Amino acid sequence: MQQGMTLRVTKDGPKAAKAGKEPLQVRIPGAIKRRFKAHAALRGMEPNELFVEVWEYYERTHAHASSGQGE
Repeated sequence: MQQGMTLRVTKDGPKAAKAGKEPLQVRIPGAIKRRFKAHAALRGMEPNELFVEVWEYYERTHAHASSGQGE
């Protein structure tokens, strides 16, 4: 296995988890958290995968408002 990669076993079998992922801890209302996790499950996704998809959509549709600052 390449250095910097870890092996994670999922219901779909072995899957390489990319290095460099970091936790993003935010406080949100419990009802939204439950709906978000349920929506991810209905789509067969992990919540972090849905978050990335939602964020990428947000960036595409709000490109005019982002200036690349705040990183």
